Amino acid sequence: MLHASERPPDNVYFLDEGVAGLSVRSEKGKALQLSFVGSESVVGERAIFKKGVFVTGCAMLTDGSGHRMPPEIFHQEFERGAVLRDLVLCRLKARITETAQTALCNQVHSLEQRLNRWLLTFADRLQSEELLTTHEFISDMLGVGRADISRTAGRFRGKLIDYSRGNLTIVNRVGLQEKTCECYRIIKRAIKEFTDPRHVTHSAVSHQLLVHATKTKSAGGSRG
Repeated sequence: MLHASERPPDNVYFLDEGVAGLSVRSEKGKALQLSFVGSESVVGERAIFKKGVFVTGCAMLTDGSGHRMPPEIFHQEFERGAVLRDLVLCRLKARITETAQTALCNQVHSLEQRLNRWLLTFADRLQSEELLTTHEFISDMLGVGRADISRTAGRFRGKLIDYSRGNLTIVNRVGLQEKTCECYRIIKRAIKEFTDPRHVTHSAVSHQLLVHATKTKSAGGSRG
């Protein structure tokens, strides 16, 4: 767990490798994923706010590595402006778009379309067609039963995807994209637009923050 939902983040993370997921959880433990975070974004950026109601948690979905820094330092550097402020604001815009589109997708689209959107977005952030994940984990992220995921994935097995225990591979990306909804394309476009390297990059930020950041590694939890 990179940060819990009920309190401010203990650290702010800049991922170099791996993918994390932001989610909300009900009092009864029912979870729903809101968005993915990869090397294009920041985890714990809510540290720019001194107060607030904290409802989202963040955990690694895969093994990964990156840099972390105390939230106090992050807040100070954000207030100074420059490249860090630009990066955080651009990433927040992309995060808001992804979260809003995910909420719409969960409400109006079929489980088949939602599953395809989730798989494609996960693969995009991981930059790999091989996903170390399980049906149980996906069901938790989409807020549905495991049996529902197994039935839905089974219809595409050997055609669009293939899987064994703890591993799922996209074997026909074009076909999977044709079976998903417009939400995937909107999310992908938002991420591309707001994380365009012509605007601001992690490498530029690193020059500003490297003195404050600590290298870290984390194990993912999507393999069950």
